[in-house]
Amino acid sequence: MYLATSTVWYFSHLSINLLNQGANPSLEVYPGVGWVVWRSPEYLPKELVFNINYLGADQASFTLNFSKGASQVIGQYYQMIRLGKHGYRSIMMNLTRTSDYLAASLQQLGFIIMSKTGGKGLPLVAFRMDPKKQTHYDEFAIAHQLRERGWIVPAYTMAPNSEKLKLMRVVVREDFSKARCDTLIADIKMALQTLDGMDKKKVEEHTEYVARFPWGLVIAQKLTVA
Repeated sequence: MYLATSTVWYFSHLSINLLNQGANPSLEVYPGVGWVVWRSPEYLPKELVFNINYLGADQASFTLNFSKGASQVIGQYYQMIRLGKHGYRSIMMNLTRTSDYLAASLQQLGFIIMSKTGGKGLPLVAFRMDPKKQTHYDEFAIAHQLRERGWIVPAYTMAPNSEKLKLMRVVVREDFSKARCDTLIADIKMALQTLDGMDKKKVEEHTEYVARFPWGLVIAQKLTVA
């Protein structure tokens, strides 16, 4: 919305009857905060509406009353007032530059980039290994190596009927600076070099060990760095 300004996404598009936005760490949205807007009342499902009369008159409501405190909502109002559309656009432009830089660097390392770049998608980088390169390790082994260096980069398989496809994903947040991005790229290079120096059996043993004791390795790494 903040970068692809020419994209028709609002109610001016006749096929859109509902707009919703959930918590997104890239835009400093607090957990548990989200928005939903319907084009007009007739598009609101009747089963979501219930009537209350404890204030002396019948009122229709479709909210979760008294479910939690309003601190996240108040904080989000403050962010909107402080930043405005210009501020959020600046954040998204910076995140896009960082994610594009990371994608280009990973592509130079031989990875296949699965996500969109240039502000055409979210500020994240989804990537996988090139199947043409015959290696004795996979994305999960890389993720385990990165975990030893303090990075939690998820690796997972895709949905049924494509479960053989594995990929990794990095979500770029505002506090993920270019300097931190360079550190991640350097650690990925080191992880690849380490795995290249192992034989297949050693990689399997190491992956199994990290899967059993993941946090121990992370804590050890953090203590070593400190």
